[in-house]
Amino acid sequence: MQELIMQEVTGFATVLITAVVVAGAIATLYSCGLRLWEKGSDGGSAVLRAVSVVCFAACVAIVLFALWLMIPIFH
Repeated sequence: MQELIMQEVTGFATVLITAVVVAGAIATLYSCGLRLWEKGSDGGSAVLRAVSVVCFAACVAIVLFALWLMIPIFH
């Protein structure tokens, strides 16, 4: 009985930690993308705009991967 409870708590903690880390990564990438896009539009280089697009693309990739994991028809 106690082993089953430990498995449940471990599973919950794993999901919680993963969700917090992924949400933080998406927020960080998006905010960096916004900042770089703004810096690139104020007479900055095209490299800053390109890096911001990479940040936004990474956000989209993470979200699509999460959807792929959650929706069973894709497996």
